[in-house]
Amino acid sequence: MKYDLIVIGGGPGGLMAAKTAAEDGLKVVLIERKKDITRINRSCLQVFYLEWVCPDGYLETVKAELSQNKTKLLFPGPGFSIDYNGPVKPYRNVIWISPSGHQVYTMKDEFFGFYFDKEAFVAGLLSEAEKAGVEVLPGTAGVAAENTSGGVKVLTRSELGEQTLEAKTAIAADGLNSNIVESLGLNQERVVFIPRFQHVSYDVEGVEPDFPGHENSILMFKAKQGFTMGLTKGDAKYLSDNYKEAVKAYQCEHWFRNAQMIKEYAVSVTVRSAVRKPVVGNVVIVGDAGSPVETWIQGAVACGYQAVKAIEKELSGQKGYPEYINWWQRAFYFNDPGYFPRVMLGHGLFQTWTDDEIDYVCKFFQGQKVVPTLALSKNPEQVKDDNPEFYSKLKEGLAHFSKLIEPILATYPPGSTIFEDPNACFDRWRPYVVSR
Repeated sequence: MKYDLIVIGGGPGGLMAAKTAAEDGLKVVLIERKKDITRINRSCLQVFYLEWVCPDGYLETVKAELSQNKTKLLFPGPGFSIDYNGPVKPYRNVIWISPSGHQVYTMKDEFFGFYFDKEAFVAGLLSEAEKAGVEVLPGTAGVAAENTSGGVKVLTRSELGEQTLEAKTAIAADGLNSNIVESLGLNQERVVFIPRFQHVSYDVEGVEPDFPGHENSILMFKAKQGFTMGLTKGDAKYLSDNYKEAVKAYQCEHWFRNAQMIKEYAVSVTVRSAVRKPVVGNVVIVGDAGSPVETWIQGAVACGYQAVKAIEKELSGQKGYPEYINWWQRAFYFNDPGYFPRVMLGHGLFQTWTDDEIDYVCKFFQGQKVVPTLALSKNPEQVKDDNPEFYSKLKEGLAHFSKLIEPILATYPPGSTIFEDPNACFDRWRPYVVSR
């Protein structure tokens, strides 16, 4: 058999898997549908989170060593590090801003992560993978995978036509719309939550904010038409798709007098319940391919590393796959039944409110470190006496969203709770205490 491992997908998770396996002596081929593997076209805020999304992908907080010429990204749980050569910009604040200018700091003066250039990050992983001996086939899509008596077959498609590759094992790291996951029949077991989620974002030059601290903040303009502003390359800003219309609801139109879009990103995916057991025969699922939305960049990288270590155990006659399944189920928050309530209430609830109601909520929580929608979901009674009319609407909204997520919550088996605190899903993102 020509290969020990076929990796389908050249994103952070797939490249980390290919690099790790080749460095450990396996014969590896990586296929990626894009001709330019390092080109990033998918919407992504490009943040390396140190604390915010823990424990996604590593069970404990990751670390970074920053120097003038190089950044080392440390994963103490799995026990590896990655060198990154590219720009970094620290994030210290996450701020909700209402139409009237009321501000709620979810994070304030806390170094929770930094912007980094995903294209530079992917280029570094690709270079290391090639140096380690990985055979890379760009412009080649993975169509389907099939387990055989001796290993795995992967059907590929490129400009040259269709070809079948064979190996002892395979890793599916081909993203949310994974052909490999579909071909293995895993999507039949998953509940579709959003049939088609679409999002567009931009890198925009010439934005001139006069908001103090914008240089190290994620600004979340919350209104019926809201948008998000973050950091990106050079002096540009990352902006979500509807900023041109949404900005009219705020006192910041003058920020965009000289704005020019320099790059457009997009994403179009089906949001499903997670793949509960990410191993089928000798095919291991990695990163976003098995998630509802995303495993984050650092989660995908940790996933690729752990998948390879599991495969190496299996190839040596040990039980690596059960260890990987257990790690997957404990490492990613989407395997906890609190995940979808958090997503729906944290992001969807404010969309049912008027701009005046969002002003009220942000004014109510001003000075507190919270995610306002989650704080109200956890304890709606705190506004009952102060604003009875809004309280009634809030209760109706909570009941509505709770009903919407009932089918997907039914997919979680007993004992799947990750966190000791059952209300952890309503707290602001921070390092949680994980049940071991």
